[in-house]
Amino acid sequence: MKRKEEAYLSEWYRNPKRKPLIIRGARQVGKSTLVRMFCQKVGLRLIELNFEQSYTLKELFASNNPKKIVQELEILHNVRIDLEKSVLFLDEIQSNPQAIASLRYFYEQIPQLAVIAAGSLLEFALEKYELSMPVGRIEYLFMGPMTFEEFLEAIGAEQLLAYLREYALGVKIPKAIHEKSLEYVRTYYLLGGMPEVVDVFRKTGSLLEADRVKYSILNTYRDDFAKYGSRIDLGKLQEVFDKLGNTVGKRIRYVDLLPQERSAVTERILTLFVHARILYRAYHSSANNLPLRAEANRKISKGILLDIGLYLALSGLSIGDLSQEKELFFSNKGELAEQFIGQHLLYSQPGYMNPELYHWSREKAQSNAEVDFVIQQGNSILPVEVKSGKTGALKSLHVFMESKQFPVALRFSTNTPTVETITSSLPQSDFRYTLVTLPLYLVGQTRRLMDLNQ
Repeated sequence: MKRKEEAYLSEWYRNPKRKPLIIRGARQVGKSTLVRMFCQKVGLRLIELNFEQSYTLKELFASNNPKKIVQELEILHNVRIDLEKSVLFLDEIQSNPQAIASLRYFYEQIPQLAVIAAGSLLEFALEKYELSMPVGRIEYLFMGPMTFEEFLEAIGAEQLLAYLREYALGVKIPKAIHEKSLEYVRTYYLLGGMPEVVDVFRKTGSLLEADRVKYSILNTYRDDFAKYGSRIDLGKLQEVFDKLGNTVGKRIRYVDLLPQERSAVTERILTLFVHARILYRAYHSSANNLPLRAEANRKISKGILLDIGLYLALSGLSIGDLSQEKELFFSNKGELAEQFIGQHLLYSQPGYMNPELYHWSREKAQSNAEVDFVIQQGNSILPVEVKSGKTGALKSLHVFMESKQFPVALRFSTNTPTVETITSSLPQSDFRYTLVTLPLYLVGQTRRLMDLNQ
């Protein structure tokens, strides 16, 4: 299965000034597989070390002498390591904090050796051992689950994928292609984008077999709880984990997660899940100017989970529960649509950028308003509304656009694409803005289609 990250790795490897690369992402999003496939594809010798599987490696990296480390690895693996044609892959590097610190010495002393590290719980290691990252001497690649378009490629829907990537606004999408695309979206809703889940479905064609893998992944996350911090009760971790699905598309309220606990404890647990990249928090931003984070209110947020398939499993919704007519499926699952769009927007930026997402809300007596997401598009702010079906009121979006005077807004729905001019509802106002409606299956083309500089 090809990933967009493969292109990123190729570009990184060809860079004569490359630095050691750390791939960040939750467990089982395919970090290790990505590195192996990349090395095989370009013909590089892979020297793979897993710090969770071998404790003897910790002593090896204690010296902070990369030349000595390479020499000892040659003896242990009985190989000759060609610094120009090899990749040293340090997997689960969070289990050996000393190896994290050693990355700076690899960069300074033997930069010709390509070094890749991967970890899913780095923040815990940094906090526990009071280490600092070798700033300025490493690069990051942030990796999430497979996108909808990568899913299409994996299951062989290459003609549809090519059609979506070449689609231009203003072109009418035939009804048959539109409905087929929504069917694929529905399947992606059920499966999600975790590579093992998609691979099992690709090989067996069975949604039920894939469903079992999703629950297995959730159990793996639960097994990690002991690593999330020694000062938090595992029972409370479990309780919050089981309720994470309730945060999707809703304002996170501590009392809904741990009713009898202090807010500081709940916040700490949520932070742990954010560090594990299981949960993302879309914070409120006033969205007056860029960057959006500069006007973020960290007290107001709503949740986006790592993956829509895991969200369904965590919410206790099995494949059987969701076997229903397609129209009913889309119209009754607003949180699903918001999760789907949210997880794609998170990773729509270049891979070296830490995924982040914001929303806008206003709370006033009898006049609450909320825009699902606000993103940076070029040098502009783009509001994004998500509708699970074909229709839905846009009162909050109108309020936002009239108050901010932005020229363009985006709506996702199950409708075919449209571009229309919206006139202000305010009296004595001639403000107008352009509303672009895209079907859910074009989320992967958001950045291209909404390029305001075209």
